[in-house]
Amino acid sequence: MIWRNDNFAAAVIGIAFVALWPRLTYLDEVAQDPFLEVPTAASWPYVEAARGEGNAAVASPLYPLFLRGFVAVGLAPRYVQVLLSVASCALLALIGRALWGPGTGLIAALCAALYGPAVYFTGSLLPPVLAVFLVLLLLAALLWADQQSGGKAFLGVGLLLALCLLTAPQVALFAPVVLWWLWIGGKQRACWTCALGTAGAVVLWYFLGIATNAGGSPDLLVRGGEHLPALDMYHARGDSAVLATLLWKWGLAFPFGLVLPLALLGMGFAVATRERGALLVLLFVATGAVGTALYGAHAETRMVLVPVLLLFAVSGVGQLAQLSWAWKGVTVAGLVLIAGLVNASTPAMDRTAQASQHRHLGRAYAELGMTATAIAAYEQALAVGSTDKDVYRALAALYDASGKPERALGISRAFVSHWPADERGQRALGDRYMAMGRSQQARTIYQQLVAGGQESLLGRLGDAQLTSGALDEAIQSYERLLTLRPDSSRVRYQLARAYAASGQVAAAEQAYRQLLDSPVYGVQARLEAAALLRHNGQLATAEPLLSQVLALAPDHREGLLRLGEVLLEQGRPDEALPHWLRLAELEPHNWRIQGHLSRAYSQLGRDAEARDAEARYQREKQRAHLQQRIEVEQKALAEKILGENL
Repeated sequence: MIWRNDNFAAAVIGIAFVALWPRLTYLDEVAQDPFLEVPTAASWPYVEAARGEGNAAVASPLYPLFLRGFVAVGLAPRYVQVLLSVASCALLALIGRALWGPGTGLIAALCAALYGPAVYFTGSLLPPVLAVFLVLLLLAALLWADQQSGGKAFLGVGLLLALCLLTAPQVALFAPVVLWWLWIGGKQRACWTCALGTAGAVVLWYFLGIATNAGGSPDLLVRGGEHLPALDMYHARGDSAVLATLLWKWGLAFPFGLVLPLALLGMGFAVATRERGALLVLLFVATGAVGTALYGAHAETRMVLVPVLLLFAVSGVGQLAQLSWAWKGVTVAGLVLIAGLVNASTPAMDRTAQASQHRHLGRAYAELGMTATAIAAYEQALAVGSTDKDVYRALAALYDASGKPERALGISRAFVSHWPADERGQRALGDRYMAMGRSQQARTIYQQLVAGGQESLLGRLGDAQLTSGALDEAIQSYERLLTLRPDSSRVRYQLARAYAASGQVAAAEQAYRQLLDSPVYGVQARLEAAALLRHNGQLATAEPLLSQVLALAPDHREGLLRLGEVLLEQGRPDEALPHWLRLAELEPHNWRIQGHLSRAYSQLGRDAEARDAEARYQREKQRAHLQQRIEVEQKALAEKILGENL
């Protein structure tokens, strides 16, 4: 038979190859997964810590050291995790043989080889695979050392126990239990040796300041479905035939929803027999369950318990078969009841987990520059009922970046409808109204925010009032803001524009002149002040301002144009001509400049040059109009083609 001792090694090797196939196949199936390049929210702290960039404490301080030995963001760590996962199956077979015989060990190892969540975690940069391997290595070492006559072997066991604490702190309660187990077994010397091996690392663990992954609900510990804080494990089934086969929930959450009831049966038999080795692993499950509940009780933290639960499940089924038919019936009925309770709170689709999954996919695709795919992921997050504000904000920003401001506006409006008291969301909505030229709606929003105490938005309110024609209100807003920010050049510039638009020429000129030394607004203030003075017939006052513009920026195109116009209006075409000639060099196809040149040449009596400029004027004007018509027709054709494709 296959579980005979002389065939045991060959059977373990065969199971190792069985374990290799789904794990390698899964990695190949998810080779295009964006999380291979952009780590998930859960794994990002470990990746940062491995790179030496992160400052936050992580729950498993040994795992970043494990990653640091490989390429932290490449595929190498995942392939190493495949090997560790396969090795864990072999260790499970050895532990099972030591406790209940080779048959139990091999069957449990085969179940572990095909355990869907174990396959899933090999493809993630998270500590469960390393934690499972070290815990099983610890249990195997404990069972082996317990058979030795001396206590020296337990020094290594103590070191292994320390590594487990640094990888899976949810099993910390197992450390004192191991020492107690050794003490009551008459191995006081081994107890002290094990404690010595562990003490140094425990102190180190304490001083590292390990942060617990607190949160979640303790009932997740015994829930059949696989729950993760940030992702949806079941979402990966859509990209992997391996997971679609090994991980599902259709009334029964397979596999954990089946494993746990059977494991409870096996633990019941273990309590009845009170065998020393079985007591050890039973204590591991009990203390690990308490620690897991304290650490969030989700699929990642409880994974460290699963291999031992598989052993109990296989052992329980084997011992169930030896009961009388009456007891079998009672036991099976109890198992069905427990399975019903374990799987009762397992929805066909966890909408919260789905929303979180799509949110993180959207972030990953956005970081990879795949804007359209990122938008689709965020839209799916909203479709399954995401209540995450960051999803709305990120989606609106992506629509802005992709040139779809109307879609961004729609997302902002939906955000405000869900969270009407969120001032940041209201401000973003106002900003998008302004960007689309709907200043009246923006004005209403900004007024509400300013009335609520957000005086920093007076500038935005003034802009909306100025754009919508509420000039007196805009002046009041800018003047009020100027008292708060007297050195703000932008506020003074906008106030000057508001004065000019309302016909307050003297106030506008004074405000513009106060900006002449501004490195940001100095040139534009001169241009607008000159335009204001020219409009009011003060050409002589406007001219030096425009000359200053060209002194600051000799090829400023608007400055060249406006100074030439002012000089021509003063009857000085000979002085205006050089400015327009320079502008014609800078903009050879600008037909309006050719018109200015034609008038200047005419006033100077240079008729031939005036006719040439007029001819260029007509030619360039016709060319510009033709180009404009072509662009309009091309845009209409593109919209038509897009509409047909949709």
